[in-house]
Amino acid sequence: MATEEILVRIGKRLYKRRKEMKLTQEKMAEKLEMSAAFYGEIERGKKRLSIEKIIQVYEKTGLDPDYLLTGEGAMDKAVMELFKDCPEEKRPALDQVLSDLTEMIR
Repeated sequence: MATEEILVRIGKRLYKRRKEMKLTQEKMAEKLEMSAAFYGEIERGKKRLSIEKIIQVYEKTGLDPDYLLTGEGAMDKAVMELFKDCPEEKRPALDQVLSDLTEMIR
């Protein structure tokens, strides 16, 4: 995957979290101790976060660094663990249960 695509995906995840928190770009930038212009560039995938800023994003917003960087979080890993331990013949039933739960919370 190209670096530009990775940065765009990270930016989309930050945007999603900002919207969940009901913050403007300016307020999110303030929370993360950076300029609004720089934050906007990060959301658009034009700039990258330092390791220190990734940690700060986690501390200030609760956004899991694994999810921020890869799109997979602790919940995704837990689900994968469930499937790993589930017998092959019962996987369709587990898949249906997880699908039904997902629909219930939407």
